[in-house]
Amino acid sequence: MTPEIGNGQVAVKGESVYATKKIGLYKKADFKRNNRVKLYSKAKRINRPQFIVKGYQRDNAGKLRYRVQQYNPYTRKYVKGTKGYITASAKYVIPVYYRSTPKSNKITVINRKGLNSYRKTFLTQKVTHYKKGALLKVKKVIKYKLATRYQLTNGHYITANKKFVIQK
Repeated sequence: MTPEIGNGQVAVKGESVYATKKIGLYKKADFKRNNRVKLYSKAKRINRPQFIVKGYQRDNAGKLRYRVQQYNPYTRKYVKGTKGYITASAKYVIPVYYRSTPKSNKITVINRKGLNSYRKTFLTQKVTHYKKGALLKVKKVIKYKLATRYQLTNGHYITANKKFVIQK
């Protein structure tokens, strides 16, 4: 069950989020300097810290916090020593995956190593590799567990991760 906050922009447990501004990772839900584990500065989109939401907690003032673990989408592994709490404010943290198709039905690959397209929604059976800057046409968005995929007009699937693609 997802906690309710003012605008309903709360990430579901298990969903990925990333920081858009400077944030801290804390041992406890009450954000104090002596509880801080790490400080993340504002970074370019492809370098932003990504977290998996493991749970929720409110601080003493009643503000919602995410219990998280940092995740590296490029190596597909958790980052050691990076468990803790971050703010749940939509001003600082947003979902990593697109939830809708762009109005123009076009996306651009922004990951410096490019990305692969696959035959299956669970991203197996690699078909094609697209280099950075490639313009792709999207047919629709497919939900896959707590992530989303884009189905291209050729029927293949790619990730809808904002660190890999950008809507046009």
